[in-house]
Amino acid sequence: MADNIIFRRGTGSKQKDKQMLEVNEDNISLQNRKENALIISFQAPETEITSIYDYFDDFDELEAVSLEIANAGEVEYYFRGISPVNKNEDGKQQFGVTLQLKREFL
Repeated sequence: MADNIIFRRGTGSKQKDKQMLEVNEDNISLQNRKENALIISFQAPETEITSIYDYFDDFDELEAVSLEIANAGEVEYYFRGISPVNKNEDGKQQFGVTLQLKREFL
């Protein structure tokens, strides 16, 4: 489990029965952007990428999602969007998800 990244839907989600997704870190690249945005790129064979894409395609914009890497604890984000699936030259498929860090206001 240490080499998997775990995504969990927010607890208030209507889709809480489908709340968790584990993806091997070898299929993911992370890129931090301005304004606390995180772009997660997924790359895997079609059979794997389809189930990952379906998980995120069902999110509403600004829906809460938490991310846990290497059992370091969950970090909360808001879902911001998903890109279309594209084929790579090596036969794998890829797409990206944009998340925005959830901030607590005092």
